[in-house]
Amino acid sequence: MEILQLTSKGLYCALGDFYIDPWGKVEKAVITHGHGDHARWGMGEYIAVQEAFHILKKRLGQEAKIQTYSYSEIFKMGEVEVSFHPAGHILGSSQVRIQYQDQVWVFTGDFKRDEDLTCAPFEVVPCDVFISEATFSLPVYQWRNFQDEVQEIYNWWMKNKE
Repeated sequence: MEILQLTSKGLYCALGDFYIDPWGKVEKAVITHGHGDHARWGMGEYIAVQEAFHILKKRLGQEAKIQTYSYSEIFKMGEVEVSFHPAGHILGSSQVRIQYQDQVWVFTGDFKRDEDLTCAPFEVVPCDVFISEATFSLPVYQWRNFQDEVQEIYNWWMKNKE
């Protein structure tokens, strides 16, 4: 059984009656993180990890209806059990684990495996199916080593400080 299906509004979980990071207006939106290509205005209800709450309020407005859960906290949506797990991308970024009977699917929007002191580190979540957004996976994108990037910013800052 397919737990998630691609629709014109985004990834849909019929067993739980929710979408993950939908791009069309829906009643229930499970949000992986607060960037604009994942958290869009106009959903009936947003469901996210607690760490994303303030970012989502800032992006979506104070009137946005946001339900939050802690990382690893299991909650029921329809016939499935759902939980959020750190994606290591930004503060409040998460992978969405969905379990139906003995089958586990995990979706992550953006994620990062490198250490980042600004957010919870990426967690490996055992699953049967792993789905990841891959915006920057094309060969045209070549990323520098994180430590080199930090060193360059630091050197720039020191030069300007002088």
